[in-house]
Amino acid sequence: MNEIKLDTKELDRIAKQLNVKREAVGRRMALQVEKRAKELAPKDTGAMRNSIYTVTQKSNGYDAAASAAKSSNPKVQTTPHPQPTGNVIANVGPSVEYAARIEFGFVGEDSLGRRYNQAAHPYLTPAVEEIARKYNSGEEWKELVE
Repeated sequence: MNEIKLDTKELDRIAKQLNVKREAVGRRMALQVEKRAKELAPKDTGAMRNSIYTVTQKSNGYDAAASAAKSSNPKVQTTPHPQPTGNVIANVGPSVEYAARIEFGFVGEDSLGRRYNQAAHPYLTPAVEEIARKYNSGEEWKELVE
């Protein structure tokens, strides 16, 4: 009877390297999304644009983003993103309270009871889609997998 042995040392080495690269790739993607979202974000006072930041398991840009947002508009309220845990590598987005209304639009009512409709001005979703396309097409992988 023939016996087949499989030496998994090389597979283990590759798997370990891929796990490190997984985190590196995720962080790289998150920072690219952050940069692109800032470029696409509408600018009124600049507070929302300045409030866009990334938080990973190892770093958190909230303090700098909140400070920058408040320097653009001292009245703005900010809230930090949750710290990523488990399989989540990063959270990216604005910390100002009104950011979702800009991204998705909204219908509201003024103090006189008049209804109004604010159109959506997406900035984060297109940034995510654009960066995902680059990774899905393979453009961004060459230097990371070599």
